[in-house]
Amino acid sequence: MPLSYASVPSCLLGGAPHPMTLSSIANALAPEFILLVASCIVLMLGIIRSSTATTFVSITSLLAVAVALVVTLKQDAPIDPAVCPGLWLTSLTFYTRVITLSVGLLIVLANWNQAIDRERGEYMAMILLSLLGILLTASANDWIVFFFAIELVSIPTYVLVALSREDRRSSESSVKYFFLGALSAAILAYGLSFLYGAAGTTTMYTLGTGSPLSTLAGEPAASPAALIGLLLVFSGLLFKIAAVPFHVYAADVYEGAASPVTGMLGFVPKLAGFVALIKVFAAFNWALPSEVVWVVWIVAAASMTVGNTLALVQRNAKRTLAYSSIAHTGYMLVALLVGPVDGHGPMRDGLAALLFYMAVYGVMNLGAFAFLGAYQTRGRDVETLDDLAGMATRAPAAALGLAICIFSLMGFPPTAGLIGKVYVFSGAFTIGVGHPFRSPLIALAIIAVVNTAIGAAYYLRIVSAAYVGTPSDNLQRIGGPPIRWALAMCALAMLALFAAPAPLSRAAKDATTVVHRSLRPANRLTTNNAPNPSFPPPVPATQP
Repeated sequence: MPLSYASVPSCLLGGAPHPMTLSSIANALAPEFILLVASCIVLMLGIIRSSTATTFVSITSLLAVAVALVVTLKQDAPIDPAVCPGLWLTSLTFYTRVITLSVGLLIVLANWNQAIDRERGEYMAMILLSLLGILLTASANDWIVFFFAIELVSIPTYVLVALSREDRRSSESSVKYFFLGALSAAILAYGLSFLYGAAGTTTMYTLGTGSPLSTLAGEPAASPAALIGLLLVFSGLLFKIAAVPFHVYAADVYEGAASPVTGMLGFVPKLAGFVALIKVFAAFNWALPSEVVWVVWIVAAASMTVGNTLALVQRNAKRTLAYSSIAHTGYMLVALLVGPVDGHGPMRDGLAALLFYMAVYGVMNLGAFAFLGAYQTRGRDVETLDDLAGMATRAPAAALGLAICIFSLMGFPPTAGLIGKVYVFSGAFTIGVGHPFRSPLIALAIIAVVNTAIGAAYYLRIVSAAYVGTPSDNLQRIGGPPIRWALAMCALAMLALFAAPAPLSRAAKDATTVVHRSLRPANRLTTNNAPNPSFPPPVPATQP
């Protein structure tokens, strides 16, 4: 089945629910069940202290993700909006599944030999559970399920940072990451309690006859409780996407964790956070109060500026890429602010551009960290620019893979990063003349373009370090062939998506179908990009 969900049946979009049966639940949630069962199996294999069992841990993890991906691609369109209490399978769910599991294969390869033998079972189980959390986040139709799904993404990553290597820095990073993560979880839960109070229910959408109806639509969305809840939820999710001002953990955690885990941290929590933001804003029918729009604008501008500025002064490649991740969050927030534009693809539709760019970013970021995790010099992991000196002489193929991934992060042709940045910025430049936030969005896009040019300085410094200087005589390969396969596939994917971006672009466009169909016409931009008087709506002075 091609990766397209344009022909989504009416039941997905709120048609009459079908009776739930065990077989329908098992069929619809097969990828989630596969990851859950596989995580339990690798945990049990990890208990068996034998070299054979240890080998099967990584193999089982890779097979589980591969099988879940194949099952997803072979599944029909969502069959039942009431497949399971608290869940709603949509076109966004299926796109998220495909992207998560595809990048998940590369994550497993990159982490194949990272953990020591006695901890490999727990290590791989945490990766599978974190991937499972993303799938559940995309399917959540209840604020309680939504919260636990996001925490299922985050909590395993706290463990992975500590398990990734036997180093004092990893222990310190995991403690910082855990406590700041606990704070963000508390803020998120507090915000969701306000949304519950505004709507009077934890359900996000009612899936009866006709179009799905958000429980926050109309009067509840205009209440002070909803505004407070939205701001708190947004604040809690800023930690997941590593945005200013909840970015302070990123550099220390990225440096302290092993490079393959750091590559995972740059994708998994960020994807879950942006999918969650899409679902939250869609629950408000994308009719966001002007205060919230300005908060998002400020966070986007600050994230890209702070990230690029701090990256310029780094000598550690991992810390540089950590601040780069913060800057990329700012770029993605530009697309989130543009929002849904019905009838268009990523060049005009902000959500489609965001989904496209998130997939590209996950691969190119993982590729850069896979290179750092594949070598050691002078008895330590390759991390600083001095460690990278002359790497192209000793490992020319790997250095080429690094250069491709770094050029993609920079947005340089012929890599997919260029396509992604064009998509993300173009939506703001092509916004309709009558849009109430047209000028601020164009200004934000200009800030993003300037920041992209600034970012080129430190990206080129990483590449030049690998191709200039005297190589170390103590360079050693680590991680085995799987991590180099992961690097090679990341680099090849960036070149392939530049040459043929259409399949992923169409899939990203189709993934936004559910958002367009669930919004009222007054609350979304239309195909002709006409003025939209309700985005953002004025905040009422009094309650009706």
